[in-house]
Amino acid sequence: MSPTTDQTADSAPLRSPLAGSADADIPQANYDVPRGDVAVILNANAGRAKRSLIRTIRKACPEALVFWTRSLDEAQDAIESALESEVTTVFGGGGDGTIIDLANRLLHFERAPRLGILRLGTGNALASWVGAQTVAADLKAWSRGDAFCELPLRLCAAEGESFPFAGLGWDAAILNDYRWVKDRLRGTPLESKSQHLAFYFASAFGRTVPRIATEREAPLATIEVLDGEAWPIDRFGTARGSKLQAGEVLYRGAAFMTAFGTTPFYGYNLRMFPHATALASHFQLRVSSMDIATTVNELPRIWTGDLEHERLGDFLVSAVKISYDRPVPYQVGGEARGLRTELIVRLDPDQVPVLSFA
Repeated sequence: MSPTTDQTADSAPLRSPLAGSADADIPQANYDVPRGDVAVILNANAGRAKRSLIRTIRKACPEALVFWTRSLDEAQDAIESALESEVTTVFGGGGDGTIIDLANRLLHFERAPRLGILRLGTGNALASWVGAQTVAADLKAWSRGDAFCELPLRLCAAEGESFPFAGLGWDAAILNDYRWVKDRLRGTPLESKSQHLAFYFASAFGRTVPRIATEREAPLATIEVLDGEAWPIDRFGTARGSKLQAGEVLYRGAAFMTAFGTTPFYGYNLRMFPHATALASHFQLRVSSMDIATTVNELPRIWTGDLEHERLGDFLVSAVKISYDRPVPYQVGGEARGLRTELIVRLDPDQVPVLSFA
């Protein structure tokens, strides 16, 4: 597949060094200015992805190679074409699932370009992390030569795939119901609106909450440390209690939700993992045994990442085994993965350099 534009830049590529360990949502890094060729890979199936977007991109960043992809095979072809053109930066647009897939594909190349994240599609957790604005605003910033920094997108790994966030339990159940609502709206006048937060809440309170409110007992989870050290943290990220070593049980008890991530946000700016970037060697794991009434009541503080509750546990870990006493829903980066009773999650040793104008 050929790009829709075919222009090149005269300047040679210059890679800025990766940021080291992170100590904030967007860690400090060396700044650079745009050099070299740039490509934009769009997922045609994403929310808000319309053909008119190509005209917007051409106007904002005339030098960009633009790829309009409709399948995973076309996405792979686009990446290979971009690499053959020796681009230094690839912007991806299409929601978290698209960005995660693109990041995984770039990991297979030894000299892969940095990744820019465009705010397009549903959720946009990663776009929130890098401070992405609109598609036009970010590409205009590139074309103007605005300074940017590179951040290391660290990833968790489980079952052969790498991702910045995932979860077991209620969050995956809500996601499944949201997908159900979006499927029912496909082909209707409301389809273009279905990615809005209002529809996410409608699916949660219209389907998920009534169903899980009837659960008499929470699933029981056991979480074991597999490698390295792990420890509980408070809402400020301060370690509390003793460090646990490989083979020790980190948590055993009721768990309506077990979630984990290397970046702070779930979709819609929900700060699920406020301390995910605290250490380059660890990711954040969160376990909740709060019932549905308590969860709904505390939703504002959950959203901002400020909640501390006796039935909410936060941990920094590098490798864990999560076991449930019965099957629970599982989601990866906002994509449903069915049911699981056991999952091994580790910090992926590889990382992808991502661009931030913030």
